[in-house]
Amino acid sequence: MIRYINLLKEAGVNEFQIVDTFEESSEMFFVKKKLDMRRMKNVEKIVIAIYKEMEEDGKKLKGRADVIGNPYMSDEEWTDKIKAALFSAGFVKNPTYSLPPVNKSEKVVVKSDISGMKLIDIADKFVEAVYSQDTDDKAFINSLEVFAVRKTVRVVDSNGSDVSYEKTSFSGEFVAQCKEPEDVETYQNFEYDSLALDEIKSLVQRTLSMTRDRAVATKMPDTGNYDVVISHRYVTELFKLYFMRANTAYVFAKYSDYKVGDKIQGEDVKGDLLNVELVAEAPFDDDAISKVDRSFIEDGVLKTLHGGVRFSEYIGAQKIGFYTKGRVKAGSVSMKEMLNRPCIHIVNFSDFQMDPFDGHFKGEIRLGYLYDGKGNVEIVTGGAVNGSMFEAQKNLTLSSETQKLSDYEGPVAILLKDVSIAGK
Repeated sequence: MIRYINLLKEAGVNEFQIVDTFEESSEMFFVKKKLDMRRMKNVEKIVIAIYKEMEEDGKKLKGRADVIGNPYMSDEEWTDKIKAALFSAGFVKNPTYSLPPVNKSEKVVVKSDISGMKLIDIADKFVEAVYSQDTDDKAFINSLEVFAVRKTVRVVDSNGSDVSYEKTSFSGEFVAQCKEPEDVETYQNFEYDSLALDEIKSLVQRTLSMTRDRAVATKMPDTGNYDVVISHRYVTELFKLYFMRANTAYVFAKYSDYKVGDKIQGEDVKGDLLNVELVAEAPFDDDAISKVDRSFIEDGVLKTLHGGVRFSEYIGAQKIGFYTKGRVKAGSVSMKEMLNRPCIHIVNFSDFQMDPFDGHFKGEIRLGYLYDGKGNVEIVTGGAVNGSMFEAQKNLTLSSETQKLSDYEGPVAILLKDVSIAGK
């Protein structure tokens, strides 16, 4: 780190921020159940933010430009990049802002049941768990990639901050296939920060089941308004609306009108009131700000905004860092109760998107189950869902069952009422 600080000073840089990320990983690639390749990787990336203070028409301005490199670059290469970035920063004329106060800490290890394990052992355990469920007589896993990663991040800035942490996680993807009566495939990705063997087993079971059902699905739902149940990873997408609209960058740019104290679900809420925590997925962010779990939404009322130092300072918000993970309080209705009504449970989309600007969500239905409320269920495919969370949030129902992912903890399913579906 001293090397980069000296190079910055020699180039005339007075204000900077260095984020040094070192990743070691154990990676495995399978074709069906055969190991095709296994590799170990060590990768280090250095990102240096270079700031330049300016004054124009009596206003103090600050520009920023980033340099990205690695420790194998020569001093000459680094110096050329630093000087070019310092020059570029002079053209970025934002209102000035300050870096966070000094923060110093010894390296913090994010504790979990995989933090002390060998990466190769983590990968082996997850692979074993995945293939232990690959026993369906029609659907099977035709490819699998897994990545056990241990990341060490150190942040140093010109104010004197020096913090670092280590975190271990596991991620990957697989493709399930069913060849009859129609040859179909289902792509699935995953990421966990714990030894989530039960969770990965459940994911494989669901994916094989939906792949098998998709192979026989032919019926498209009728056009109309439905009570719609959305589950598992798509629930995370819906909740991104609140995280993005509470980001100080969105608020500053007027993309969001969120203010602390707002009843973000509106005044006349008939369904579940949201209770959400911001979860510190790491001890520090890239601005060297210490992160802790915080109240985010209480009974539908917004309690805090989050985001980077620049936009937080612009709008006068507390500088708490940028958060990407939430913990949502579960509801009181089981999925069995949730589905005991005329509704459609969409378990897989060809594409699903949540627009944080206008609150609309949409997606093409790849597989769903149509319930008539009398015990009858039909498999459906095709058509598209199109709804507004600004409307749906006034009367939503959260499941009592929960899930735990790397970026979300909370209800496994959500019931949205009177949502438009374009079908046949």
